[in-house]
Amino acid sequence: MMGRPEERLDRDGSPVREFAWWLRDLRNSAGLTYDQLGRAAHYATSTVQAATAGDRLPTLRVTMAFVNACGGDAKLWRAYWTQIRRQLDQRAPAGVRESVAPPWADGPPSARAERPAAAAGATAGASAAGSGADGWFMESFSAVLNMDSEPVEALEWRRIVATADGLRELVTSVTVPRHPDDGGQAHGLESELLYGGSIQARQQPYDSFFQNVIVLPRPLRAGERHEYAIRLRVPPGQRMNPHYVHVPYRRSDRFELRVRFAPARVPDAVWLVRDAPTAVLYRADPGGERLTPDRFGEVYASFVEMRPGLGYGIRWREPEADRISPGS
Repeated sequence: MMGRPEERLDRDGSPVREFAWWLRDLRNSAGLTYDQLGRAAHYATSTVQAATAGDRLPTLRVTMAFVNACGGDAKLWRAYWTQIRRQLDQRAPAGVRESVAPPWADGPPSARAERPAAAAGATAGASAAGSGADGWFMESFSAVLNMDSEPVEALEWRRIVATADGLRELVTSVTVPRHPDDGGQAHGLESELLYGGSIQARQQPYDSFFQNVIVLPRPLRAGERHEYAIRLRVPPGQRMNPHYVHVPYRRSDRFELRVRFAPARVPDAVWLVRDAPTAVLYRADPGGERLTPDRFGEVYASFVEMRPGLGYGIRWREPEADRISPGS
C-alpha cells in the first residue's frame, strides 16, 4: 500500500513538531521513501508516516524502529524522545514545556562542537555551557548576512580564547532548517575558511545539520587568543527560514550581527531576538522589539552577556510576494 503524500509541517517550535521535523530530517538524510522506511522498520507505511505528522509524539518503539531503519544514532534519539516525553508530562512544572534542541544539535559528545549561526534560517550555538569546558570560549563573534546576493552568503569572524594547553582543532556546526516550501531533494550549505586555519573535514550527518572540522595553524596555550573567518553560502535557489540566530552553549561574550536585505525585497517586519527559546524562532510574530531597515535595507544588532541555550539575532517576515510565489 502506497503512503499518502507528505503534508507540510508548520514548524512552530512546539516539542512534538520539533521532534517530527527532526524525524523528517533523518529520513531525508537516509534517502528513503516512506514505503522503503516502513519495510525496513517492519511497520506499516502509514505508521512511520504518522510519526512525522507532528500531531502527537510517536511511541518509543516506533521511534527507535524509525531511527534504526534510517541509520540514526539510537542512543541520542532515545535521549531526545525522553526529553520530549518529560516536557509533555502534565505534572511537569510550569515553564519547562518549551522545545529543546536534540542532543546532536548541541554538538557530538566526542567533540563538543561549537555551532555557529550560518546562513539565514540557521539556528546556531555552541555546546557545553560554561567558560570553556572543552578547552575554549568565544570572546567575540561578528557576522554579516548578505540577503542582497545570489547565492545568499554569511561572513563570520570569530575570536576564541583557549582555556587549556594544546588546543589543536575546533569542530563547528550549524543547523540550516528547510524552508516550509522547500520540497527539493538536495539541501546543502557551502563553507570556505578565509583565514585562521584549514577545514580538514566537512560532514552532513543530518539533512539540515552541517559540521566542519577546523585545524588550527598551531596548538594554542591556555589564555591565547585566535581569530578565524569563514564564508557560508546557501546553494542558489535553495530557500531558507527567515531568521539568523546565535544560540550559545558555552561562554560567548559578544555577538554583533548586520543583515543587508535587497532594497526591492525588504521584509514586511523585522524583530530583534533576545533571550529567546527555540519555540519563538518559528512563530509568525515572535513579539518583542522591531527593527527598521535603513534606506539601503540594512539592520544591525549587538548582544553581550548571552545566556546559554537561548537565541540571539533577528527574525523577519518575508515580503508578501515571496510568500505567495514560493521559489521566485
